[in-house]
Order: sequence, then C-alpha cells, then structure tokens
Amino acid sequence: MRDIKPGGFDEVLAVELAETFIEAGAHQNALPLLQNALARHPNDPRLHYLLGTILRDRGVYRQARVEFGRAIEADPHLAAALSGMGILCDLEGDHVSAISWHEKALKESPDVARFYNNLGFSHYLMGHHQAAVDAYESALRLEPTASLVFTNLGFALVALGREDEAMRMFKQTMSEAEALNDLALAQELRGDPEKAMQTYRAALSADPKLAEAADNLKALKEEEKQKKEQ
Repeated sequence: MRDIKPGGFDEVLAVELAETFIEAGAHQNALPLLQNALARHPNDPRLHYLLGTILRDRGVYRQARVEFGRAIEADPHLAAALSGMGILCDLEGDHVSAISWHEKALKESPDVARFYNNLGFSHYLMGHHQAAVDAYESALRLEPTASLVFTNLGFALVALGREDEAMRMFKQTMSEAEALNDLALAQELRGDPEKAMQTYRAALSADPKLAEAADNLKALKEEEKQKKEQ
C-alpha cells in the first residue's frame, strides 16, 4: 500500500492484508487492522477509502459517505475513492451523481477496466443502454477476460434488442444453458415476459438440471398470473 508512509513494514503489510480481507468479504477480519492503522494515521486517504468500502458493503451508507468524503478531501485524485463514492450513489438510487463520480475516477485512472464497468452499470440503470455498451466495450479492451463485464455487456445489448450479440457475450464465460438463462432474465427486465418464458424453456431444454432457470421460469409465471388476477 504505497499510500501508507509511516511505520514499518509490518504496518504496511497489515493494511495490505486488510485490503485482501475486504476483497474476500471478510470484513470482520479487516476492521481491526484498519482501525489500528487509522488510530496512527487518521488522515490517510487510502485507509478512509477502505473503511468506507466496508461500511458501504455492510449497508451503512451514511457513514460510508463520510469515509469516502474524508478520503477524497485528503486526496482528490484517489480514483478508488471517487469510484467508491459512485458505487454508493448507485446503491442509493442516485445514478446521475454516480455517473459523475465514475467519470471523475476515469479521469484520474483511464486505464482501469473496473471503472469503465462501474460507469457502464450506472448508465444501464439510467436506461442509457448504448452508453453502457460503450463503457463495457472500453472495459473489455483493457481487460479482455473480465467475465463480469461480458455478462453486463450482454444485458445492455439485450436492452437494445441485439440478442444475437448478447448471446455471444454470455457464452464467453458460461454454458449454452446458462447463457440462455441470462438472456431470458434480460428479456424479462426489458419488459418482454412472453419471450423470456420461451427462453427459460430453451435453457431448460439445453440443461434440464439448471435450477436457476427453473426457479426463474416459475417465479415469472407466478408474477404474470398475479397480474392477470388483479
């Protein structure tokens, strides 16, 4: 962690370990390491960013915003904190602000694929589907094997009606049946339940044991039944 200057190697190693724990979702292991480091270096932007990430992932949004704000105040060029604030805005439903934060992160670090992926997701949530496709494609140019980006790109392409292209994206990282299941879900999100049901059935034809497709089809049928009864 090059942002942490004081102390010895053990302290730097401890914070690197905390970041590894955060990436693995082991927040309970990361927290004491971060709290100890913050007690020694209360103005370190990287530490506030990492604490903000834990709080955000735990749903403590108000305090997460405070921690991201402290990180950005200490270092306005810390792209990870700018992106972290953007993700928080998306979780709070403020996608306009999220896009702004993600663009700021990319201005600081234009070669980081996940920042383009985050921007693409914000655009997707806003209904800016072509802008989402553009951002996801930028992410893949930087990281051609990013499985999550292929999936996200597929959903954006379905929203634009480009289903053949979407299937090619889904099949980059999953089986035929799994790709059909994601295609059906994207069709469902697009507001096309009849087509989605057909595609879920196709997924089950390709793999009758695919429980996710069976569950999705059952839930969609029940939802459509309830709509007709209202």
